[in-house]
Amino acid sequence: MTAEDELEKIKQRKAKELMQIAEQRKQRMEELKTAEEAPASIEEKDKLALMQFFLTPEAYEYWIDLYENVPKRPTAEIIFKNVLYMIKIGYLEGAQVNRMGVKKLEREIEGIPSSITIKRKGEKEKKTTY
Repeated sequence: MTAEDELEKIKQRKAKELMQIAEQRKQRMEELKTAEEAPASIEEKDKLALMQFFLTPEAYEYWIDLYENVPKRPTAEIIFKNVLYMIKIGYLEGAQVNRMGVKKLEREIEGIPSSITIKRKGEKEKKTTY
């Protein structure tokens, strides 16, 4: 084998790896779309049971407050779809989402940036992080 043949094999292998990565990304995007289009046939009692199982008790109470609040209901629905997606991809295997996780999802959905408040000798300085 010459150096040119080895170089060609390396190029082919890299191209194949890149094609596999592109295919995986495409599949993930399709999964995300199907997760967003969660079946409307899920009954409310099933939805509540799923969320109660995969959320900690504090997180479930917080989610219920969002779900029962009419202006926040779309946010709660999107959080539900995100939890379904995490279940589908195996991210929640043996774990539960805590209250901070639900709040983080809520803030991301509503577009609220995180902020840090620093107090120094009577001063208050608020910094926004992105």
